[in-house]
Amino acid sequence: VRIEQLTKTYKDINVLENINLQLQKGKIYGLIGMNGAGKTTLMKCMLNLSTPSEGTITLFNNNDALKRIGMMIEAPAFFEQMNAKQNLEYYRKLKGIPNKGRIDEVLQLVGLENVNNKQTKNFSLGMKQRLGIAIALLSKPELLVLDEPINGLDPKGVVAIRNLFKQLVEEHGMTILLSSHNLPELYQTASDYLFIHQGKLIKQLTLQELEESCRQYIAIECENPAQ
Repeated sequence: VRIEQLTKTYKDINVLENINLQLQKGKIYGLIGMNGAGKTTLMKCMLNLSTPSEGTITLFNNNDALKRIGMMIEAPAFFEQMNAKQNLEYYRKLKGIPNKGRIDEVLQLVGLENVNNKQTKNFSLGMKQRLGIAIALLSKPELLVLDEPINGLDPKGVVAIRNLFKQLVEEHGMTILLSSHNLPELYQTASDYLFIHQGKLIKQLTLQELEESCRQYIAIECENPAQ
């Protein structure tokens, strides 16, 4: 991903302003910002769900880009009267994925292999998040873009999904972009951090740089150090 001078304006208000950003293969990026900072708008512009007012976005050098991306923006959408497998079968056909066995694979990846015939309207928020991630993974994407993916998961579920993201990077070389307003939530997941505030990308740090900048210490001063 290469983003240059990206600006998005709504009613003369810059929701995004002069964003410059590159995402490299095989990393997990945490997009951090308060609610309303522009995280979702940035993702929508990246994925051609919203048109930038200015600037350019290049994905995979424009070579079949959207086919190589899995996404979940805001709340995942399901047919509530259908179960998880039926929803995945719908999306499998929609995406033109020939391998029917991929449905069982992604259900196992996200920990939903035992939900059987339970309709998605009866799913908990965490189960819906897992199914949304499963849909995003159906096509074996090279780039995975997820908006608040850990929302609604219990602590055990957070650990499981965190391990899944690391597995996808290590075993498949996937690049992942995750958004959150909660830095501690992504701290043990991401390898790189992008801080956005009031539509501006204000800082980009590696995990090591983040740890260094957040390091706590005690400073002791005295008039006579020898004493």
